[in-house]
Amino acid sequence: MTTGSRLAAVTATVLLCAALATGCGDKGGGADGSATTPTPSGSQLAHLDKVVGDAESAANAAESDAASDN
Repeated sequence: MTTGSRLAAVTATVLLCAALATGCGDKGGGADGSATTPTPSGSQLAHLDKVVGDAESAANAAESDAASDN
């Protein structure tokens, strides 16, 4: 695997983890669980879709590169 594809895969993974951590953060609801989950906006969903797509592309590129190294 080349350094460039490793860097792309790591970057995509970090971005995906950051997006998921931001989206899943504790909103400080009450102890009785009465807090509602906010609905993400369309732009937030589009951004997450792009991040996931970029991560999948990087993973596919890394797998392809690893297969060609063998």
